[in-house]
This record gives sequence, C-alpha cells and structure tokens, in this order.
Amino acid sequence: MKLALLLSSVVFSVGAFLTLDWFHSASVLRRSTATGTCHAPVPVRHHGFAPYCTSVEHWGWDSYELVTNSLGFRDEKIRAVPLADTRPRILMLGDSFTEGEIAWRDSFVGQIADHFPQYDFLNGGVGSYSPSNYLNTARMVLGQGVKIDEVIVFIDISDVQDEAANYSDIDASGAVTVVEQQLYLYPWYWKVIRIGRHFLLTSYLFEFFERRLVGLGIYHVTTPVTQPVNLFDWERSAWTYRKVNETDPFPAGYAPLGVEGGITKEKTKMSLLWQKLAKRNIPISVVVYPYPAQLLHDTVDSEQVRIWREWCEGKCKRFISVFPDFFAAKAQCPRIQPGCWYLKLFVFGDFHYNAAGNALVADAVIQSLADEPPTKHPLPLPALSATPQREPERSKK
Repeated sequence: MKLALLLSSVVFSVGAFLTLDWFHSASVLRRSTATGTCHAPVPVRHHGFAPYCTSVEHWGWDSYELVTNSLGFRDEKIRAVPLADTRPRILMLGDSFTEGEIAWRDSFVGQIADHFPQYDFLNGGVGSYSPSNYLNTARMVLGQGVKIDEVIVFIDISDVQDEAANYSDIDASGAVTVVEQQLYLYPWYWKVIRIGRHFLLTSYLFEFFERRLVGLGIYHVTTPVTQPVNLFDWERSAWTYRKVNETDPFPAGYAPLGVEGGITKEKTKMSLLWQKLAKRNIPISVVVYPYPAQLLHDTVDSEQVRIWREWCEGKCKRFISVFPDFFAAKAQCPRIQPGCWYLKLFVFGDFHYNAAGNALVADAVIQSLADEPPTKHPLPLPALSATPQREPERSKK
C-alpha cells in the first residue's frame, strides 16, 4: 500500500508538473510569435532585412532586439546612412555570425564599433549569406553611391555548402535563388526533441544535465534550432577534416557541385568582389573563425585557414585567423572539464558564439585595426558651376 501511494504521488506530481509546464510554455511561445520580424524578401540577394525596422528576434531560448538602418542593415539604432562620412567607413560582410544572433552590444560587430567610435561601421551580414551575396551586397551599397573606405569579409565555413548546393545564379547579373528545402529522414529522438519545445521547463532540466556531459567531454548535442544534427560533427562544417556527403542535395549534402566545386565558386565570387573594390581603390580584408567541430576534430592550420590565407596573397590588406585564439581558450580547460571551451564560448545547443566567443573575434579585429588603421579616401569636392556667378550689385544711394 505504501509503495502504491508513493508511485501514485510520483505519477501525480510528474503529471502536474508537465501540465503546468505545457501551459507556461504555450504562453511563452505565443508571446514569442506575436511580434513581427524585420526579415524580408530582397531582390537579387533573395532575403535580407526591411529598412528602418525594429523587431524582437528569438534564437534558441534567448531573444534580442534587432534594429535596421536605411540600407536595411542591422545597426545599433535606426538611422539614415549618409552617402559620405568624414570618418573612415568600413563595410562588414558575412552571414549570421556577422549579423549577430545576439544583442548588438554582444555581437562582434557591435563590440568593434563600440571600441572605434572614430570609424563608421556598416554591418552587411545576414544569416545564410555566402560569397555570392557578399558580392551582391557590396554591389548594392556601391550602386547607391555610398562611400566605403574598406571592406572586411568574415568568411564562414558553411559558405562552401551554400555555394555548392544552396545558391545558384539566376542570370548574369549575379542575382541568386535558393534550392527548395529537402526533407530530412528524422531519427526517433528528433521527435522527442521537437515535443520538448512545448515543455520549456522540462527542456531546461534536460539541458542542465546535457551541459554537465559536454563539460566532461561527452561531445554530443543535437540542436532543435536548425536540423537534427550533432553540432560537434555536422556535415555543414565537417568538410575541413573529413569526407562529407557530396551526393545528396542541400541541406543534407553538397550536391550538385561538391566540396571542390563550392570552394571554386567561393573564390570566383570573392575575386569578382576584390576586382570591383580594387577599381575604386577600396582595400579588402578577410577574417576566418572556427565552428565547434573544428576545435574538436581540426587544427589551428585548418584547410579553411589555408584556402583564404593563400587567396589573400596579393589581394588583402589584412588576413585575420581567429583559430589560434579559440584553440588557446580550449587549451585552458582543466583536465576534469575538457569541454569547458564550448560552455564558455558558444550558445549552448548551437554553433554560434555567445558574448565571450564574439569577444574573441572582436579582439582580433580590433588589434588589426589598431596596428594598421583604415585610411579615409578624400571626399569629393562639391561641383562648381562652369560660369562664375556675378556678385549682386549693391544698391546705390
């Protein structure tokens, strides 16, 4: 009888907890979907942000404010970007890492801009962009007459798959389209994870134990943010250290171009960008950074680093690899907690950086800008009239 009462009370308590969790989670999810978004379809680039927009964006368990300027770029505040600025102006290009799936002050672009108020930074980063859209974004900015003094491209490891399997050119203009999303064969545990999204408090409890396992060096995190994949050995980032799926279409594989085809297309688009900037005497710089899988399976001299270091020879004003900084942070983890680097530098359950990870990228770029400051191109003088105007005659008394 006592055992039956104990079991009944346990079942009742668990049921009551899950019921309350369900209603609490439903309330939170309703609030998170009630707000609008600044994400919008954009000609040529496929997607981007609406200009002069403010929204609350949600990423994983967190939310943050996203604000855009007149160019439709993420910014610290809503503002009209003038065509010219007396300060050196630097255009940042990249994907979601550059956009910053985090509060502006914690993103690496936000931290860099805060450190250098004497420069004007334009954040052209948008999630899922790759060299095809880095080029299109620069073309758009220059085509509108916006004066730029330097371009820094944050090349992402996932750009290889995007160029190989996701983006394709519509016509000679460089406008892009994306493939129709293919269906995954979802494993059984993915259904459990998806259900867990409706039980936030329960998910927090599971994450608590999952964090402890990762800290102990048991590297397996299946993310509910994007696809049912293990963040520590994901096809999208694994091409630098192992053979990946080159037969299946996006997002599972790299078909139709394959890894080498994706790399070649990356370089072609980046070379077009470099040529366009060189005609205007605008220097280009490249920054590379690791995913969690690189810190676990790769080396400081990753293929990603070698490819862009070689491409930069004779082209780039600065080449910055943040791989050494991340590997150094990993080396500081104690033996009893070898996975502390992921907990300290990444958003848990994700491959994006938290504020500390963004700070590593920001510090490397800040140091480079301090060592070799950007130079301001002379602003054009106002056009003078071809025929001098006569001074108005003074009235005679």
